[in-house]
Amino acid sequence: MSRENVEIVRGIYRALSRGDIDAALDAGASDMVHDWSRSIGPYQGIYRGREEVRAFWQTFQEAADELSFDVEQTIDDGPHVLAIVRVSMRGRGSGAQAIARGPHLWTLREGKVLSFTLFQNKNEALEAVGLRE
Repeated sequence: MSRENVEIVRGIYRALSRGDIDAALDAGASDMVHDWSRSIGPYQGIYRGREEVRAFWQTFQEAADELSFDVEQTIDDGPHVLAIVRVSMRGRGSGAQAIARGPHLWTLREGKVLSFTLFQNKNEALEAVGLRE
């Protein structure tokens, strides 16, 4: 199941890169939690349920003319998938380019995302699930 979870997570990033929020949300449980509370940029908070997560991603996408997610590495550990992701975007209106790289921790059950958590460093994300590099 773990390899399947990695493919589900990769599929979510592909959907978000093409602007298809609905396809990304199809992989989530109705009560999923999207934890962006560790963000040092905008959108800091915790989003609960499909509608809050949808609103988060719509706001995120509306801020960019171009947005892409490239998965550089995954570590699968049962129900958890740690994805190291490079996010590239160009701001709507300003045209400013931004690139961010960081760890995203996903927890899945029976092929559905239960939670997503943004971390600022890989070790912190690994420790959250009892792993070390």
